[in-house]
Amino acid sequence: MSTRRDRVTLSVPAQTRYLQAVRLLTGGLGARANLGMEEVENVKTAVNEACTNVTEHAFCDENTPDECSMKLVFFLSDGEMTVEVIDEGCGFDPKHLQPRIRPPLSEQGSLGLYLVHELMDEVKIESAPGSGTKVIMTKRRSR
Repeated sequence: MSTRRDRVTLSVPAQTRYLQAVRLLTGGLGARANLGMEEVENVKTAVNEACTNVTEHAFCDENTPDECSMKLVFFLSDGEMTVEVIDEGCGFDPKHLQPRIRPPLSEQGSLGLYLVHELMDEVKIESAPGSGTKVIMTKRRSR
C-alpha cells in the first residue's frame, strides 16, 4: 500500500450478533494496513469494545438496538489504521467520562473505554446528549 489512504465503510444493525462479522472485517483490514499481529488483535478488541458500548448504551427511549444501526468507517494507510464507530443514539456529555484509571474488576462492563484507550495510540470521543456518539481510534504499526 502506498501513501494513499483507503476508506472502507460498514453499516450493521446495533446487535451483538453482528460483532463477530465486525471483528473479522477489522482483522482483515488491519492486515491490509500492514499492522503487526498484536496490533491487529488490539484494534479488533478496541473496536469490539466500542461496538459493544453502542449495543448496550447508545439507544434509549423509543429506540432499541433492534431498530437501530451503527456505522464503522475504516481509514487505512501503510502502517496506520483509524476506525470510527458512529451511532445515532441518545449520546452523552463527554465531560462526564471518568478519568483513564483502571476500574475495579468487580465492576462488570466497566473496562470498555479503559481498554480502548489502553490498546489504541489515539482515541477521541465526540458526543452530545441527543446527538449520538462517534469514537475515533487510531493504531500505528510499531517500529
